[in-house]
This record gives sequence, C-alpha cells and structure tokens, in this order.
Amino acid sequence: MQFFRGGAIRHKGEAFQRVRSRLQSQGTGGAKGRLHQLSLRERRFKADVNYRIAQSVVKPGFLIGWEDLIGIRERTTGRDKRNRRRRAKWALAERGAYIAYKAQVAGGLAIRVATDYTSKGCPHCGHVSDKNRPGKGLTFRCEKCGLTLHADLVGGRNVTLRTLFIRQDWMGAGLLSTAPDGSEAEAKAKRLQRFLELRWSPDPSSVL
Repeated sequence: MQFFRGGAIRHKGEAFQRVRSRLQSQGTGGAKGRLHQLSLRERRFKADVNYRIAQSVVKPGFLIGWEDLIGIRERTTGRDKRNRRRRAKWALAERGAYIAYKAQVAGGLAIRVATDYTSKGCPHCGHVSDKNRPGKGLTFRCEKCGLTLHADLVGGRNVTLRTLFIRQDWMGAGLLSTAPDGSEAEAKAKRLQRFLELRWSPDPSSVL
C-alpha cells in the first residue's frame, strides 16, 4: 500500500491562507486584484497535486477503489477551525475524477465505495467502535481482537475489501454500481451489514 505524505501540501495551503488573510484585511483595489491572482495560483497548485496523485496510483488494468467522500465537510463540523478549512478547500471530487479518467484510459476501473466505518471498523474481526481509535489518533487498536495498525492502513484495507466485494458481485451478476446508493436507508443498512462480514487475510485468495 502506498501513502502520500501531506505535510508539505498542508504547509503550502497554510501559506496561501496567511497571504489571503493579510490581503483581505487591507481591502484595497490592489489587494483584491492580488487576491484573484492568488486564488488562481492556489487552484493550479491543487489541480497539479491531484493530477500527480492520480498519475501515480493508476496502472494499466488495475482495479482501484476510492472512498466516496461526498458530505465529508458536513461530517467534520465538530473539528477545529483549521481542519474544517483544510477539508473545505481541497478539491476531492476533482481528484476522484482524475483517477476515474486515467483508470479508464489505462484499461482499468475506479470504483467508489461507501466510507461508513472504514476508519473504526476492524478489517480482521469486523468489530466497529469509536474506542478502536483511541483519542481519534493515527493508531488503530481493536478493543475486541487486539489488532493494532496505523489507522490509515486499516482504512485502506477496508476500502480494498469493499472494492473486491463489489467486483465479486459484478462478476456474479454482470452488473456494476461504481457509486454507492445512499438514498434508501434499508439498502444502506443491508450493504453495511454485508461489509461488516468481510475479513482481511494475508492470502489474497481468501480475502472474501
């Protein structure tokens, strides 16, 4: 599994924010013009980062699963102001569109999967609990089976399981839904229950 460090990107984003705040406090015509130019520079920066990430993860013939992050901004309203701003400013839909496009060009497929419980559900035993993420930090420790991993690795494994599950359904039924259907509560509950039955195994042939 590949991780992309976001420290340098966050630092660059905070630098844009500091300049933006200073220009907004000036309120002059010249400052407004510079604000417009700054927004264009930030937009190009984000597009470039998203493009390079998509280019890095997409390989010919690969099946790629990625979390459907629609609504994440609303779900993180309780966090501090800086984290809310970071989530609100990043172009998540654009990154997904780049990945989907490049996967199609490379003869692969990108599938969006539901995000429910990917960060607090154990991929080994299926136990879901807020206590699996002590202090909501980067360490995942299942209170039931004791599995201890980096929280991002746990999330990645859960996304992988769901992606393989969708592919299995596709191979069996001949139909593929590339986006989760969250419009009906019963359908969502049924899907989540099936996700909870998935188990991670080091043996690829016995993942599902």
